[in-house]
Amino acid sequence: MSDELYIKIEQKIKVNKKKILVSDIASIHHTNNDIKKAVGEIMLYKIEGNESGAYVMTSLKVIELIHRKYPQLVIVNEGEKDLIIDYTPPEDCKISGKEAKNKVYEYAKAAIVCVVAFVGAAFAIMTFNLDVSVQDLFDNIYFWFTGAEKNKTPSVLEFGYCIGLPIGILVFFNHFSRKKLTSDPTPIHVEMRNYETQINQAIIEDAEREGKVIDVS
Repeated sequence: MSDELYIKIEQKIKVNKKKILVSDIASIHHTNNDIKKAVGEIMLYKIEGNESGAYVMTSLKVIELIHRKYPQLVIVNEGEKDLIIDYTPPEDCKISGKEAKNKVYEYAKAAIVCVVAFVGAAFAIMTFNLDVSVQDLFDNIYFWFTGAEKNKTPSVLEFGYCIGLPIGILVFFNHFSRKKLTSDPTPIHVEMRNYETQINQAIIEDAEREGKVIDVS
């Protein structure tokens, strides 16, 4: 029987130390816990310098380094074929921690985002209503059901529309404050994950074009 070692390499990891181990970038499984621990302690890469940066490494390089110590292992990668090591110096992490504690700064950013989102959403809704002539539609519906021309006083249609619109938005986005209506991911959550995946893929492709990928020798 073959001696198989299973690893699951993550697409991107964030580190603030210079010595990157196998256990930092992948989940490891082997029937022998001693081998599993030893493989996890194998050093993959040592970051030079003190500047933040993203380093791209192939899964073949990881397998090569493991085979140098355990050539008898059959390594099965259940994860990504390329990985990104996102390095941030410890000093920058401390600075970021101080900024996170600055509540005034955080609240100011949140307030600006809320104002921009509110104004943008309101403008989009108003232009949509004008474009499809929602007011004329309400007048026609009122005439169909009552047989009378609608006056200028807002009817139950307008009130219902004003109440139903925000409720519909909350239900669609499945998110209100810190609470979710269901356990499903929100549309924004899904789009953010797609965006992160595209960013990671762009970083990998740029590194390949520039010849900066850490690959087998």
